[in-house]
Amino acid sequence: MKSYSHFDITGLHYFSVVAEERSFSRASARLRIAQPAISRKIKALEQDLGVQLFTRHTRGVDLTEPGESLLRNAYGLFRQIENLRDHAVTSGETPRGVVTVGVLPTPGEYIVPKLVEQARKLYPEIKFRIVEGYSGDLHAMLVNQEINIAVMHAPMPHPDIVVHDLLVDYLCLVGKAGTLKKTTYPFAEAAAFPLILPAAPNLLRLRIDQIAESRNIGLNVSHQCNGFWLTKALIRNGAGYTMVTFGSVVTDLEKGDFDVSLVADPNVPWPLAVAMRADQHRRLSLVVIKGLIETIVAELRSKQIWQQIPQAARLKGEIEA
Repeated sequence: MKSYSHFDITGLHYFSVVAEERSFSRASARLRIAQPAISRKIKALEQDLGVQLFTRHTRGVDLTEPGESLLRNAYGLFRQIENLRDHAVTSGETPRGVVTVGVLPTPGEYIVPKLVEQARKLYPEIKFRIVEGYSGDLHAMLVNQEINIAVMHAPMPHPDIVVHDLLVDYLCLVGKAGTLKKTTYPFAEAAAFPLILPAAPNLLRLRIDQIAESRNIGLNVSHQCNGFWLTKALIRNGAGYTMVTFGSVVTDLEKGDFDVSLVADPNVPWPLAVAMRADQHRRLSLVVIKGLIETIVAELRSKQIWQQIPQAARLKGEIEA
C-alpha cells in the first residue's frame, strides 16, 4: 500500500508559501527554513500525489493546473483547521484567532490599515490574513470558505452568505488629469470615449454591457485590460479612459492624477458591502471585525470620501433623491 506520509499540513504549508511567493528562495526567507529542505518537501509531495505542482523558470516558479487545484483546496483545509482551533480556544469574552479578510484594491487602501491598527488596540489576540481581489473572485472564495469576510461590490445573492451594505458607490468616467471637461457625462457620451475595460465576466463590465445593450449604445472599447493597476497606468499615460466606481480611483483623484466625472442617464449605483458566511455569523472574532469594518466605512462616509462627485451632481439635480 502506497504511503502518503509527505501529504501533511507541513507539506501543504510549505507548498502554499512557495505558491504565494512564486519562488523557493523567497519562501525560504519567509519561512526561515533552508531552501533545500523546502525543495525536498515539495518534491516528496509531488511524488506522493503523482503530479507536478510547479513549473520552474529563471524568475521563479508558476503553479501548474494540479497545483492551482491543490492550493484552492489547501486554503479550505487551512480554514477548517483555524476554525477547529478557534472553537477550541475562544472564550465568550476574548476574540482571538486568525481572520481572513478579502478586500477590493482601492477600498482596501483605506480600510485595511485602519482595521489592523484598531484591531491591534482592541483585540490584540486576533491575527489577520489579507487577500486582495475583485468582487467575483472574493465572492467565490467566501463561498468556498477560503476567506471569512469580504468587502466587495454588489455581491450576488447566495443562501450561505449574509450581506450588509456599507454605502452606495457610483459609476464614473475616468481620464488623465485635464482631459474631462464636465463633472457629469450621459452614459451615451461616456461610451463614446476610447475605453479601457476589463473583459467579461468581470461584474462591472457585465453591468456596463447590459446598460449599453438595453439602450442600443455601442461601447468604444479601444483596449481590454483585466489588471486594474495596469489600467490606471495606461490612463495616466493618456492611452484611454475607463468606467469604474468613484471609490476605485479616489486616491488617484486626491493625488491629481485623474479627472473623474459622474456617469448619468442612467446613474449606475454600485453598492459596497461586507459579507460573511451565515454559518459563521456567531463567531466572536468575525463579529467584532465585521463591526470594525462597518465603523471604519461609516467614518469615511462622514468625511465624504466616496461621495464628493455624487453629492455635487445631486445639487444639480442629476441624481434622483
